[in-house]
Amino acid sequence: MKAFTRSARAFRITSAGTLVGVSIAVLAGCAPSTPAATPAPTVTVTVTPTSSPTPTSSASASPAATTGSSVTIACSSLVADSTVAAISPDFAADPGAEVSGDNSFATIVGLDGKLCSWLNSASGSSISVGVADPGSAALATNEAKIKASGTANAALSGTSGNRGYVESSTEAPVFDIFTESGYWISISSVIFDSPSSADSVLSNILQTLPSG
Repeated sequence: MKAFTRSARAFRITSAGTLVGVSIAVLAGCAPSTPAATPAPTVTVTVTPTSSPTPTSSASASPAATTGSSVTIACSSLVADSTVAAISPDFAADPGAEVSGDNSFATIVGLDGKLCSWLNSASGSSISVGVADPGSAALATNEAKIKASGTANAALSGTSGNRGYVESSTEAPVFDIFTESGYWISISSVIFDSPSSADSVLSNILQTLPSG
């Protein structure tokens, strides 16, 4: 599966109840006998109606957050210029990069994530980075998809609680990291021949992203 449209450069991302009292007075009548009868005592009866139970609303549990947030961090903050220059001084930001096809980067863009690319003017190779904050449901769905087609790699986790995978069925390897704080990071370049070769880029991204 080709993840990106590319020419000479691999993996190029193209351009209540209320009480109611009822009193019943029972009065005795006068007896016809001559001596006046002693008046009967007044009897008061209080009737308390049974109050209807207050209906209890059975509120369902709040669903887990499924909506993510846009990633608006500048590419130069996600991966500092000095980090890119240390890989090769020939790399420069490629702000006109575009993505196409069915791949991690296209999915990240569709999730309102951030896409960054740096182009090597000498070799034509590129470094591609995508970062999304998709929300718990989309994060789980996409991680399951990557896990099914990729290979888990503990070296990519960066920190305890993060999960890393390598997609090797593409022209250039794609390293996917799902962070404990809910971010999805994808990194790819033909110059990264192993997870450790992308350490400086991944470390920079993890340091920049909010941890909470």
